Amino acid sequence: MKRLTSILLAGLLCMTTNMMSQPAATKEMKSIDQLMDAEIPLLLERNKVPGMAVAIIENGAIIYEKGHGFGDMANQTKISTHTGFNIGSISKLFTAWGIMKLVNDGKLDLDVPVENYLTRWKLPESEFDRSKVTIRAILSHSAGLSVHGYPGFHPDDELPSLEASLNGENRPVRDNETVKVILEPQTQFKYSGGGYTILQLVIEEVTGQKFEIYMQENVFEPLNMSSTSFILDDTILAKSAKPYNELGEEIYLERFTAKAAAGLHTTLEDISAFAKAQFTDNAVLTQETVQEMVTIIPITKTQRVAYGLGYATYSFGPITVTGHSGTNTGWEAGFMMDFEKNDGIILLTNSSNGKKAAFSVLQTWAKWRMK
Repeated sequence: MKRLTSILLAGLLCMTTNMMSQPAATKEMKSIDQLMDAEIPLLLERNKVPGMAVAIIENGAIIYEKGHGFGDMANQTKISTHTGFNIGSISKLFTAWGIMKLVNDGKLDLDVPVENYLTRWKLPESEFDRSKVTIRAILSHSAGLSVHGYPGFHPDDELPSLEASLNGENRPVRDNETVKVILEPQTQFKYSGGGYTILQLVIEEVTGQKFEIYMQENVFEPLNMSSTSFILDDTILAKSAKPYNELGEEIYLERFTAKAAAGLHTTLEDISAFAKAQFTDNAVLTQETVQEMVTIIPITKTQRVAYGLGYATYSFGPITVTGHSGTNTGWEAGFMMDFEKNDGIILLTNSSNGKKAAFSVLQTWAKWRMK
């Protein structure tokens, strides 16, 4: 999870420039299948991206869902809708769903101090008002917390505990970067992956379960997301694509203590099911709750982004989408929805170069859907 807007923001900026200088394509000119099937293989080759999986939603239904390229270059294993990808910070959307499930069940209050739910760890003392660090503020990145993002660990490394990670014990890269209040809470936007690590701990404290087990039983299983997990066990790894760096070299799949912020593994088929679930009542959250989550909280508005509860909204020219982007070493992903039209696009790649190919796919989708 390296940058907040690695794929979504840059992609939308590119779309705005190009869409204002070119005539909009129409759905009658070419089908989305024709456009994607022709463009994506060329983009992968040009940008040295091994593979990409793309889903397109129109009026709440999946109209395109396909893998392109390879999940494993050495063995020439092709990407399919069942191939696993790490989705970086899109993990936060699912964590937000897990939190809101507890809110709906009466086990959490969005507007009381988050420390009311914590016994294993407490926010460090600071000059700022810690009582204003609420779950609502953390979900919307307005709690004034530190730690933008987390690098992952090598598979052979011993992971720090949640408490140790919150205390900054994240050798070798993020050592001594403690999660703490660095701005007055509820006054402005400050992106914080560290805040979502606090939410991971909240879920464990309130439920008495490990975070990854709670999410499996209360979010993924009810949504029939059988290939989605925060646990990288043999079943998940057997379906996973290999990650590749900017040079096209296979690299190791990072592990995370900060799973809630950056550690989710999923497939195109599963995350497409999640996308559809947002547009209707489902086994986890009601439509009313989802609408509350996507509603912008005014103090989070910046020139380029605004936040609800876990969801980011980006507006550039004629394009407004709500969702999240995701970046980890060897992975780039985008999850972008239009809640007014129940449309959207999902992009999953297994390369640090993935954003380069994703830019053009975003442009093509945006121009195709304009009438």
